[in-house]
Amino acid sequence: MKKRIRAAPKSANRPALQFRVSREGQSLRSMTVASLRKAILSLHLKPGEKLTERELCELTGVSRSLMREALRDLEAQGLISNVPHKGPAVAMLTRNDAREIYEVRSALEPMAAKLFVERATDEQISELHAMADRCRHAMAKRNVLALIDALEGFYKTLFAGAGNQMAAMLARMIYNKAGLLRAVTFQRQTDIDAKRSMDHIVRIAAAIRSRDADAAAAACLMQVKRSREVAMRLLDLIEHENSAVSKVRTRMVPGRMLLRRVND
Repeated sequence: MKKRIRAAPKSANRPALQFRVSREGQSLRSMTVASLRKAILSLHLKPGEKLTERELCELTGVSRSLMREALRDLEAQGLISNVPHKGPAVAMLTRNDAREIYEVRSALEPMAAKLFVERATDEQISELHAMADRCRHAMAKRNVLALIDALEGFYKTLFAGAGNQMAAMLARMIYNKAGLLRAVTFQRQTDIDAKRSMDHIVRIAAAIRSRDADAAAAACLMQVKRSREVAMRLLDLIEHENSAVSKVRTRMVPGRMLLRRVND
């Protein structure tokens, strides 16, 4: 009697070795969260994509119980939504989500820049400059994961030097979704968009090094406004593209139904 050969699981066909979780170093839970976050921000797992524990376990190599814990963490970060009776899916971002993100950033970041100038040590200022350099290098290489990581490092340093724990906590809450927003819009940015973004980051760092609180706050506000304009434009473009694809699929359905009737 011949042995039946099982078909390879869907996720095994993906180039997904980069998402396997190592069993050394940090806790498995934190590494699983980091791996899934990487898969989401690289758009390996796309916004709106349904997530099944089995496929995610195959993707990462961890147990189902650990995967459930990781999914709860990602849901708390806003990267995953869990709809009753439908299960988890990668979070979708709307124009309203983007608007709210930029409204909060426009209030928090200029304030943090002013406080940073007043309270930060020389070492923290040097660290902020190093993070600005990392941002420029990542943007030059068009590496979205490295850019998201560098920008989060830049703002984490900014809020740490500002010395306001409440502001830092609020910033952490929005930067996960801000990272997803960057991932979704990054590939559609023009070279001009990228250059202007990095110019503003450099201005923020330069104003802080000069200990000019007002200039640093103004540069932060300009960066948020510029980012908002670009993101809204690109989200409109994505929505238009998705609408066009949906219309094409709708037109194709009757043809398929007719073909099925003829074959019957």
